[in-house]
Amino acid sequence: MLIFKKMKLMVVALSLVLVSGESRGAQEEQVIRAEVEAVLVNVLVTDRNGRPITGLKRENFRIFEDKVEQQIGTFFPVDAPFSVVLLLDTSYSTYGKLGPIQDSAIEFVEQIHPQDEVMVISFDDEVYLETDFTSNNDAAARAIKRTRTGQSTKLFDAVFLGMEQVRPRTYRKVMVVFSDGIDTTSSDSSQGETIQVAKEAETTIYSIQFDTRNQMMRPQQGPIATPGTIPGRNPNPLGIPTPFPGPIPTGGRGPSRSQVEAEYGRGRSYLKQLASVTGGDLYQASQDLLNLGSIFAQIAEEMRSLYSISYVSSNSKQDGKFRKIAVKVDVSDARTRTRKGYRAPKGR
Repeated sequence: MLIFKKMKLMVVALSLVLVSGESRGAQEEQVIRAEVEAVLVNVLVTDRNGRPITGLKRENFRIFEDKVEQQIGTFFPVDAPFSVVLLLDTSYSTYGKLGPIQDSAIEFVEQIHPQDEVMVISFDDEVYLETDFTSNNDAAARAIKRTRTGQSTKLFDAVFLGMEQVRPRTYRKVMVVFSDGIDTTSSDSSQGETIQVAKEAETTIYSIQFDTRNQMMRPQQGPIATPGTIPGRNPNPLGIPTPFPGPIPTGGRGPSRSQVEAEYGRGRSYLKQLASVTGGDLYQASQDLLNLGSIFAQIAEEMRSLYSISYVSSNSKQDGKFRKIAVKVDVSDARTRTRKGYRAPKGR
């Protein structure tokens, strides 16, 4: 079974190499070490028309926890690198569509910052770590091309694994989830658990829901080749155990339209909540996936516009309560978007 070590999320050490445009390409190494718990938030700043505002400095920002202003500790500009987890649903609903999905995902990798590092995870009735974090675009592209269509969907297990893998990274953190949002076979993680962990994580999540309603209306016509049977495939390079799928019912009559709509709506709600609590956003891919490339491009552009701020809370109580975060900037008519907050540690 999947072995996930569920640890309290906190920043005890951050190490980051920043590339400053003002220094004309010179690299400045900035090492941050905190002996107490710190809070890191990614912040998007936009104008009234939703266009990202870049070029802001530390002094333009104010951050509040439960309406109490906090002292900004570290400030990461928009060109600071990210650790990115790319989570690709390759269950039966992607049958016949995997090519465009792979091409769009590769284009996304090519559009992000050259110093960003990417981990690729795919999932169907198993969870596959296609590649460890890499800044090599060719390696990430090969990992994406290795993905194959499977059968059922371990979405919750994959989301939890993605957050566990990105948690200890020293860079800023983003996860992109491409799925219809419908879990069918997760055994180690639940919907509620992944939402709760997302609230605690310092990771901005972007969700892309693809439309599987037509596929859901049809009964599955039989098993297709599972990824593990493809010669030369290395589905689990990090050696994390993955569960074997149960039997998949085939043939027979498909679900009703009302059942499909209800299930699809629940999937959308889950993906929207996953993004909302982390300061990310939900995107809707069209049935033919023709807009998928533009969606990935929008996410890449937004990533290049995110600021990151860390602070040590002035509230030293270890009461385990949820604390709300708000960020303000001194720019007229500007809007900010960030994660909702975090849960304080609980004392013994």
